[in-house]
Amino acid sequence: MASSSADPAVEAARIWSDALTMLKHSNSLTPREKGWLEGVVPEGVFGSTIVLCVESNDTLQAIQGNLNEQLLRTLQTVTGITMFPAFKVAPKPSKSAPAAPAQPKESYPRESAPTVAEFGRDPYGLKQPEPVAKPEPKYSPVPASEPQQYPVGGQKMNLDPETHLNKNFTFDSFVPGDSNRFARTVALAVAEGSGQDFNPLCIYGGSGLGKTHLLNAIGNYALVKDPNLKVRYVTSEEFTNEFIDALQNPNQSQGQIAAFNRRYRQVDVLLIDDIQFLGGKEATLDQFFHTFNSLHQANKRIVIASDVAPKNLKGFEARLISRFESGLTVDVKPPDLETRIAILRMIASMNGSKIPSDVLDLIAERFTENIRELEGALTRVTAVASLSNQPVTRALAEQTLQDFFTTDVEIKPTDIIGQVAKYFHLTFDDLVGRSRTKNVALARQIAMYLAREMTSMSLLDIGEVFGGRDHTTVMHAYTRVSDEMQQKQEIYTYVTELTVRLKQNNAE
Repeated sequence: MASSSADPAVEAARIWSDALTMLKHSNSLTPREKGWLEGVVPEGVFGSTIVLCVESNDTLQAIQGNLNEQLLRTLQTVTGITMFPAFKVAPKPSKSAPAAPAQPKESYPRESAPTVAEFGRDPYGLKQPEPVAKPEPKYSPVPASEPQQYPVGGQKMNLDPETHLNKNFTFDSFVPGDSNRFARTVALAVAEGSGQDFNPLCIYGGSGLGKTHLLNAIGNYALVKDPNLKVRYVTSEEFTNEFIDALQNPNQSQGQIAAFNRRYRQVDVLLIDDIQFLGGKEATLDQFFHTFNSLHQANKRIVIASDVAPKNLKGFEARLISRFESGLTVDVKPPDLETRIAILRMIASMNGSKIPSDVLDLIAERFTENIRELEGALTRVTAVASLSNQPVTRALAEQTLQDFFTTDVEIKPTDIIGQVAKYFHLTFDDLVGRSRTKNVALARQIAMYLAREMTSMSLLDIGEVFGGRDHTTVMHAYTRVSDEMQQKQEIYTYVTELTVRLKQNNAE
């Protein structure tokens, strides 16, 4: 909350710094919209009003338009009160000539600076001397000679090197529905620090339903509330590998184990994903048991994600399962139709794509299992539209996805690798081996993309199939192929032809 006793300029700088951090991490804003915020400079706080200087009228109009509602919400979140922005237009001085001393041009007509009382009468302080041109429409028309772009794939990796959090996974970009609303509510309480009775929090459910998103959202939100917190997101694979690395050198293992313990036992919020993969790894589980106890006794927050409920975990001792169940266990289920439509709209909005409602309805009706397949279907449709310079229509979507509307066929990752290797005139060993030649790397990335799309395997599992590669390598491959499908006809053709072959071969 803004303090009336604090220096107005210092308080404004603090509030705007926190607000800008939240806005930059918001997936509801496009990169263009975030760019408008870069040149904003806080000047002072007067009661419930924060004065912000902007570089131009274009910036002012953009912030007053699409950004205004989000800005108001963010300021209220940061300060705890209803906060109103007032703007001054203060152009940057030209590099070719020294700036002439002048008062910033205010964004409303007056001879002197407004008083706090006056701000109260005009809460936005945005009265204009003459009508202001409407903000630039979010979806500007594209000349007929240029191909229309429909970039999709909003859930991309933006990893923080220290916390390992994906900054793109926030509560703002998590679409709530009947299938996950309770899990989201509890997760938000844990992130705010008010969910002491939910410690540890165990979130379980099938692949592609948003567990990883929720874990990252908890960490990102907790850091917005308190940037001094020590937060760490880790997969069970990473935890295991770090523990094994600490044991590698017998002469240094004691010091490395001590460093490992400090890394995990001094955090304020520990988020561990895919806990089920620790099953049967006795030494790692024993280390995790002591880490868990240390954090829990210190009232640190622990959040765990698994594909099954704690009581159904295989290869875990009863003492550890009982500790998991001592907090709160919540599940996430496949989203219902309304939620699937909302998710598709969120994905399209995050990428600045305008997709007709009947196309979103079609995809949501046909793809019902998880969020990943929804995103994959939308990627295919928008890729065809972009590459063929056609509008996105229901007919186009029907034609593009017709091979996916057949009955479900179980496809094994080995089938995918074998088919991709044959398609590119390579061998199975080429794709799972260490070769980095251009043709092998492309084929391997396409195979990883198909494995992510056509199976329910986790990133960790896919990485194991491809020669024990890290899950981040799989995500990078998926993101790259998804992006290039929008831009390169040959990549789209490769993926489409391979998908059809795999479905036909497995249906026989």
